[in-house]
Amino acid sequence: MDQSSASTPFTSIRRRTFEDVAAQIREQVEQGVLKEGDKLPPERTLADTFGVSRNTVREALRSLEYAGLIVQRPGSAGGAFISNGGVDVIRSAFDGLMRMGTISAPDLIEARIMVGREVAQLACERHDQDDFTGFVQNVQKTRDAAASGDMRLRAQHSLAFHGLLAQATRNPVLVIMSTVLTDITQHFIRVVGAMPNEFVLASRERMLEHLRQRDGKLAAEEMNHYLSTTLRTYLKEATLPATSLTGH
Repeated sequence: MDQSSASTPFTSIRRRTFEDVAAQIREQVEQGVLKEGDKLPPERTLADTFGVSRNTVREALRSLEYAGLIVQRPGSAGGAFISNGGVDVIRSAFDGLMRMGTISAPDLIEARIMVGREVAQLACERHDQDDFTGFVQNVQKTRDAAASGDMRLRAQHSLAFHGLLAQATRNPVLVIMSTVLTDITQHFIRVVGAMPNEFVLASRERMLEHLRQRDGKLAAEEMNHYLSTTLRTYLKEATLPATSLTGH
């Protein structure tokens, strides 16, 4: 949705500070009025709507960009767009901490397993029929990719399954945490390769049944077993320093 071509949800600001402009934009994102990928109106339109100068709008957008809430793209089709909720900012922070040695690969693996368990349990409780259809379709794509011998595609679908589970929790914090930790997991896969087909697909089939039955306890146990097994293998096999996990 291109917000620049629709009626704006913002109102004029009396105090006219860039913090107030940024606060209104943040509020619209938090309320779901503005979503990832939406384009904000041009600076001139925002300035007129808020009743502030273009410099004030520019400063507000700059502060939101630093916070990871928006991205600004150049060119005729560019502008300010709502970003992915700060995922890139958090990922960059993890990258920096790993390069400094503040956190290690085992630290991240432990967190990944803990988050994975909670995501699986909540997804069982909160998923709807559309979510479940997505789970089933994803597992079928994983199965097809494995049958064709395309391990890279199979790995992509397998990782996407975790994103579907996170979305089903309806918790944006868990979505962000799961996304960042899963992204880091991908670097393990690039280093040591994918797990055997039989293990992955058998685990997915069990998880589908737990989701179907809405058995959060068994889903959490299955995810714990899956992640513990796979990540323990990756940690054992990956001999590169922890910084390699972030691609640096």
